[in-house]
Amino acid sequence: MRAIRFQPGGVVELVDLPTPEPAEGEVLVRVAAAGVCRTDLHLLKEVASGERAPLVPGHETAGTVQKIGPGVGRVRAGDQVVVHFELPCGKCRSCIQKRTNLCTQGAALGFSVPGAYAEYVHVPEDVVLAAPRNLEPEAAATLACSGATAYHTVVTLGGADERDVVAVIGSGGVGLSAVQVAKARGAAVVAVDPREEAREAAKRVGADEVATPEEALAAILGASKDRGADLVVDLVSTGEAMQLGLAALGPGGRLVEVAPGGEGISVSPSLLMEKEITLVGAHSSTMADFARAVDLAEARLLKPVVARTAPLADAESVLRALENGEIVGRAVLRP
Repeated sequence: MRAIRFQPGGVVELVDLPTPEPAEGEVLVRVAAAGVCRTDLHLLKEVASGERAPLVPGHETAGTVQKIGPGVGRVRAGDQVVVHFELPCGKCRSCIQKRTNLCTQGAALGFSVPGAYAEYVHVPEDVVLAAPRNLEPEAAATLACSGATAYHTVVTLGGADERDVVAVIGSGGVGLSAVQVAKARGAAVVAVDPREEAREAAKRVGADEVATPEEALAAILGASKDRGADLVVDLVSTGEAMQLGLAALGPGGRLVEVAPGGEGISVSPSLLMEKEITLVGAHSSTMADFARAVDLAEARLLKPVVARTAPLADAESVLRALENGEIVGRAVLRP
């Protein structure tokens, strides 16, 4: 099969690999669409520097079940499916607590095992769901991370509901999904991004207000009648973005940090105490989050924004465009 592999030195190479066979409890999925996430850029840099071994990336997958392994009972060959990338062990403390996104004994598609930048992937049937019938594979694939991470952030951790004002900092793929998830919960949403085209995209998917970072605090205070936001989802996680998030929070507000790699800031305990502010990090998502995102998509309350599709051979140019801020929403590869 053809696949993209990240190689030492930062090479993005189209290679030929053996087509995998599904093992006990696994299914082989012929990939119709693989989402390109900003996290893939971090993985490429790690492989380039030698911090990570060469890998086939891709953790947003939609496709058709080609073959089933022994012991598979729920999924059938020919099923149109979407795939969650977390492959938890099912036995550790985190898994028992149903916090499978924090499993340290399992694996992750496109991170520690070959991912969906390929013609085929093999995964446990437990991480496979029926694809939403109203979405094309390109949009459906992105639910695995963009949609599920947005749900985990906005609802599971953020607890957004119809009484809330939610600020979303960063209107990329996850950010545009977060706007829609918050709106589906009945919240008022302010979307923040320095790019005009990203703000326009946020407005199209339902944001009540959009603002540049410089305008954001005034916009959030205006939307909340000077109380401050109930929830801030920070998908940028620079020091400046975190400072904005904290400044924008009202009493009892929650700031959820989603992006890795930003510079830290100093936070006074008295600031947290006086307003009972919650500062929490979000890591990935669970299968339950994924299922809720799929449900929202089927209800037409969540439609991932796909800005660009391309063949596998164009993976490097797509990644460069993403790094340069040229893609608003998600790019998708079609093996």
